[in-house]
Amino acid sequence: MVQFDNQYRQVKLKVVYYGPSLCGKTTCLQYLHRVTDPQRRTKLYTLNTASDRTLFFDLLGLDLGRVRGYRLTLQLYTVPGQVQYNATRRAVLAGCDGVMFVADSQKSFAKANEESLANLAENLKANGLNPEQVPLVLAYNKRDLPDVLSRTELDQSLNSRRVPVFETVATSGVGVVEAFTGITKATVLSVADRLGMANQPEALSRLVENVNTALQPLMRRVSTAEVEGPVILHPSAKGDDLRADELLAEAVRANLTMTDLNVRLDQLSGELERRVANLHSINEFGRLMSLAREPEEITAGFLDRLLIELKVACGSLFLVGENGELIEVRRRGLAADPLARRDESGQSPAEVILASRQPLIARLDEVEPAQLQDAHWMEEVRSLNLLGVLAVPLFAQDRPLGLVTAFSDATRGAFEDVELELASVLGANAATALANARAWRSLEQLNSSLESAVAERTHELQDALTRTKSLAEQLEEGNLALQTANKELRDLERLKGELLDRIAHELNTPVTAIQTAGRILARYDEMPPERAVKFVEIITQESARLGDLIASSLQAAVLGIPEGRPTPIGMGVADLLRRVLAPLKGEIANRRLAVQVKVAAGLDEVVGDESQLEAALRAIVRNAVEFNRDGGSVVVTMRPVRRGASAFVEFRVEDTGIGIPAQDLPHACEVFWQGGNRLTNKPRGLGLGLAVAKRVAENHGGTLEISSEEGKGTVVAMFLPTAVARQA
Repeated sequence: MVQFDNQYRQVKLKVVYYGPSLCGKTTCLQYLHRVTDPQRRTKLYTLNTASDRTLFFDLLGLDLGRVRGYRLTLQLYTVPGQVQYNATRRAVLAGCDGVMFVADSQKSFAKANEESLANLAENLKANGLNPEQVPLVLAYNKRDLPDVLSRTELDQSLNSRRVPVFETVATSGVGVVEAFTGITKATVLSVADRLGMANQPEALSRLVENVNTALQPLMRRVSTAEVEGPVILHPSAKGDDLRADELLAEAVRANLTMTDLNVRLDQLSGELERRVANLHSINEFGRLMSLAREPEEITAGFLDRLLIELKVACGSLFLVGENGELIEVRRRGLAADPLARRDESGQSPAEVILASRQPLIARLDEVEPAQLQDAHWMEEVRSLNLLGVLAVPLFAQDRPLGLVTAFSDATRGAFEDVELELASVLGANAATALANARAWRSLEQLNSSLESAVAERTHELQDALTRTKSLAEQLEEGNLALQTANKELRDLERLKGELLDRIAHELNTPVTAIQTAGRILARYDEMPPERAVKFVEIITQESARLGDLIASSLQAAVLGIPEGRPTPIGMGVADLLRRVLAPLKGEIANRRLAVQVKVAAGLDEVVGDESQLEAALRAIVRNAVEFNRDGGSVVVTMRPVRRGASAFVEFRVEDTGIGIPAQDLPHACEVFWQGGNRLTNKPRGLGLGLAVAKRVAENHGGTLEISSEEGKGTVVAMFLPTAVARQA
C-alpha cells in the first residue's frame, strides 16, 4: 500500500525480501545498505525476542524521481525464514508494493524454496493482495557454491509467472544491485499504474530512467567495508510475556519511528546546510554589490554569480529600457533565450513574467504534453536538452528594473524551491545595487556639468575684469554676476550633500534584503496559496532560527559591563536554577542526559545581579550539555564552602562529556575561543560562555575554576563570596 508523506512530499514504497531460512535475504540487505549508504547515515534495525531474532528490516532513502510532485523513496524489509515465524512474515507483508523472492540455489533447498514461494502466495492473500498482481522478482542466490540447481531447473519449479530472474552471490554482492534494480523498476511502474499514469508512456519512461540513474553507479561500486552491526530494538515488556501480535506491533512501531526520524534528520540536516550556504552567499554577494559603482559591473557580476550559485551555465539578464521595453543585456550558454521570443501577439514570456511580478520555477519533465503545445517556449527549452527553468523579476523601490533567467540540464537536475528563494534574494540585492549605481552615475554627470558651468562663468568674469578697469558699472555688474554664480555653487553643493546622504542611506537596503524578499512574496495575491504559504513558512522558520542565534549572542552584553560589584538583589535558589535549566530541557531530552541538581540544606537564597548570575550559570550548564555524550550525565551542585579563612558559595557543574585537552585549558575562558567538539568535529556556540561566567564571577568578587580530563568530562566551579550569597 503506497504511503504518502505530505509534509515532505514523499511517496514511500515498501519492498519485502522473502525466501526460506538462510537463503541470503539478510546478507542482501546488508550489502545494499553498505553500498547505498557508505557514510552510515542510516542504521540497520532488528527486533529480538527472548528466543531468537524475529524481524530484520531497514530503510533506504534513494531518490528515484517524482510522481505528481512527490519524491519516490523505498523501504526495504526482510522476513524470518523459520516456519514458526509465519505470523511475523504475514505481518511484514501487509501493505507491500513489491516482493524480492530470494531462492537458495543448493539442491538440498529445492523443496524449501517451493514451500516458501507457496507460503508467500498464502500470506499475500491473507493481506488482501493478489499474488498474480504484486510485482515479483526472483533472485537465485548462492550461485558460487558447488552442487547447485541449474537455471532451467529453478525456473521450472519457481518461475511460473515468467518474472525477471537474477543470479546472485549475496556474500560478494554479485548481482545483488542488479536484482534490486529489477524489483525497484517493477514496483515503481506498478505504483505509477495505480496512480493513473498508465496512459502516459513518456512519464513512465522518465520514471524508469530515474531508477537507472539512481542505481547505475551502485552496480559499478565494489564495497569491501565491514558490514555494520544492526541496531537491536528491545520491546518494553519481557519477551516471554508478549503475544505474537503484540511483538509484531511493537516491532512495526519501533521500525517506523526510527526510520522516519532518520529520514527527517537527514532532510533537516541537508536543508540546514543549504540554508547556511545560502546565507553566506547572500552576505558575500551583498558586500560585493555594495562596493560596485558602475551599472555594467553590477549586471555582469550579478548574472555570473547567480549562475555559479545555481551551478548552471545557461541564463540571461534583461533590463527595462527608457521606453519600457525589455532589453537583453547579458547572456551565458545560449544562442538565444527562449523566454525572449515573442509570440503571435508580439509579447514574450519574459515580459509576461515581469508584468506578473511573480518568480517562475518549472520542471519540464513533469509537464504534460498538452502544456508543451500551449507554451511553445517550453518545447524550445526541452529541445535544447534543458530540464529546469527559473525566472526572477527585479524590482527596486517597487519599480521594475528587469528580469533574470536560468536554465538547468538533466545532469544538474531541476531547480528546487530553496534555490528560487536564493535567486529572489540575490535579485533584490542586485536590483537595489543597480538603482544606486545609476543614481551615482547621475550624480557624477551633474557634478561634471556643474564644474563646466562654473569654469565657463569664471572665465567670462576674468575677461570682463581684464578688458577695462575704467568701466566701473560693467565691473559692478560682473561682480554681481560672480556673487550670483557663487550662491548657485553653494546651493548646488548643499544639494549634492543631501543627495549623498540619501544615497548612503539607501545603501543599507541590502542588509534587509532577506526580510524584503519575504514581504514581497507574501503580497502576491495571484500566487497559488500553497506555494505562497510554503515561501512564507520557510522564511518565517529561518527568521526564527536566526532570532535564536541572535538571542544566544546577547550574552556578550555582559562582557561590556564595567568591573565592580553589582547592586545586590536577593533571589531564590530554586527559582534561579529553574530559569537556568528551563531553556535547555529540549536539548537535554534529545541527548538523553541524566541531570541531577543538589542544593545544600538551608541554602535558599543568593544575593547578586540577577541577570548576570542567570547568564553565567546558564552558560556553564549549556557547555556541560552541548559538549556531553549522548546518554551521559550532568550534576549541578550548589553548596557553601570555606577556602582558607574565607567563606564562599560554590556553584559546581560536573559532566561526563568529551573533556578539554590540557593544552587548551588556559584558553577556555578567552573571549571567542572555541574548543572543537570531538564528537562532531565542529565547534559549538560563539565562544563566549565561559568568558561570560568568568567576568560575572569577578564582578561579584569571586573566581571561576575549570578542571578537565580529556575523554572523561569537565568540572566548572564558580565561587561567590558570602558577601553576595547568604543562607535563609
